[in-house]
Amino acid sequence: MAQLTSIADPAIRFRALFENTPELILYQNEASIILDANPAFLALVEKPKEEVLHHNYADFLPPDVQPIFQEKLREAFTGHTVRFEVYTAQGKSAPRHWDVVKVPLIEQGKVIGVHMVARDITEKAQAQEEIFVQNRDLQQFTYIVAHNLRAPLASALGLVDLLGTEEPGSAYFEETRTYLEASLHQLDLVLRDMNTILSVRDKLGLAESEAVPLAEVAHQVVQNLREVLAQCGGTVRIDIPADLRVGANRAYLYSIFFNLLSNAIKYRADERPLHVAITATGGGAQETAIVAADNGSGFDQELAGDDVFKLYKRFHIDRPGRGVGLYLIKTHVESMGGRITVHSKVGEGTRFSILLP
Repeated sequence: MAQLTSIADPAIRFRALFENTPELILYQNEASIILDANPAFLALVEKPKEEVLHHNYADFLPPDVQPIFQEKLREAFTGHTVRFEVYTAQGKSAPRHWDVVKVPLIEQGKVIGVHMVARDITEKAQAQEEIFVQNRDLQQFTYIVAHNLRAPLASALGLVDLLGTEEPGSAYFEETRTYLEASLHQLDLVLRDMNTILSVRDKLGLAESEAVPLAEVAHQVVQNLREVLAQCGGTVRIDIPADLRVGANRAYLYSIFFNLLSNAIKYRADERPLHVAITATGGGAQETAIVAADNGSGFDQELAGDDVFKLYKRFHIDRPGRGVGLYLIKTHVESMGGRITVHSKVGEGTRFSILLP
């Protein structure tokens, strides 16, 4: 009979786990004083053990999350294991998503302390956010297929049936054929939009980043739109340092500037000449802030609500457009890790603000 391997002392096994796990482990009393901390926690807060022990755990937390940690500690001291998720920094670390468990240590029926175990779930949280965004996009495409694609197709099918009842060469035949061409043209536009959007989404995360001279791209867009600007009497002022470079995808930046300027031209005010100002600051170790402001017709931002950057959402029914440009701008900005906001007022103009890492 084989000899059974002896089981190590529980205290030794616990200490080995405590010292070597990548998860953060603290032992606290009821006043939230840290009585023990493992190397993973010390490495995160960048403090030696003597500067952590006998300090309140709140000293290592931002004020906005201190109440929830204190509440969960009190709950654990009632004898219940508590689990929750929180997004926070600890010490001088960057904010992360944490899965936190507080386990009461019970001796002779009384809770004498609480072990806190915190596991970094940032990658999991980001993956869940990506799934959420993908599902949201899928809902938008469902809308496209059900409405924007079906409407011109149903119209075209009806007109084809109508053509079968008309005499070729008659006035009604030619009129019906004209309407059929318009429906097919609309169908083609929707299919092109879908192809453009799907192409952009497929390339997210695959586009190569380079140090792009921002002013050069902005001037290139203005140059390519110079005829349209001349026709409407519009002017563009670019105030971007020549040496300002941003780590991004050049094609995406071109698309962003092109769509912003095209929208400004399209939705200019009738009562005054168009003027657009494009500025950028930052770069290097700082975020790059890009602002594009125009004196156009503007839109009712309160009425638009959260629909501003959604696909096929339009806010100027008196002007041609399909509601694709702003959706593409936001998609490009977010694909490069940036953020975009907008401020608009009817009769005054619109200002887009973009932050890129």
